[in-house]
Amino acid sequence: MARTRPDLIEKEIERLEEQATLLEKDWKRLPYLWGTLLLVGPIWLIWGPVVGLYAFLCVPSLFFTALYLVGVRRSENRQTLEELRRQLRRMQAPSSQPAA
Repeated sequence: MARTRPDLIEKEIERLEEQATLLEKDWKRLPYLWGTLLLVGPIWLIWGPVVGLYAFLCVPSLFFTALYLVGVRRSENRQTLEELRRQLRRMQAPSSQPAA
């Protein structure tokens, strides 16, 4: 069964909307990564100050890396959705060129 371009675009829009929902959930969960800072104390006591310091420094790195990655994916997802919706509107709009 051959699919037309508008059908494929609609399918891709559906997929991107589902992905946008998941990305929003990920975005809302990001602050919970700061909870890993609570592990620094036990790490310090068990493995010593050097490993504890490394853990303390890794938490912000983990948080800001996740923040960047999810933020970029959300932005890219929104831009792609807008572009596909524009393409779909152009394809579905009646042609303004006179028939030859």
